[in-house]
Amino acid sequence: MVSSIHKEWSRSIICRPKDNLTTEAGLRAQQSTMAPSTESGSIPTSMGMLLGGEYARIWLQDRDRFQKKFFQSKPKIIPNDFEWWIKLRKTNKCFCTK
Repeated sequence: MVSSIHKEWSRSIICRPKDNLTTEAGLRAQQSTMAPSTESGSIPTSMGMLLGGEYARIWLQDRDRFQKKFFQSKPKIIPNDFEWWIKLRKTNKCFCTK
């Protein structure tokens, strides 16, 4: 007899080895990772939304919010100080003799 098997779609889960090593850099990278709102469980999982591209749209909105929060908060630009640069290169000696 052949038994009928129900196949159902489910979200994949990360499977890490038991001896998974963590480093300080890895922990810092995990602190500022983006977590889409679809993974919080507030949105029910449905194949229609998956095929319709709704999850992609929600993910893009979450990504834009994350980028605004972490990457565009402050411009990290050091202003140029040309006067200081010129002052270092000026000399008091006169090289031209008349």
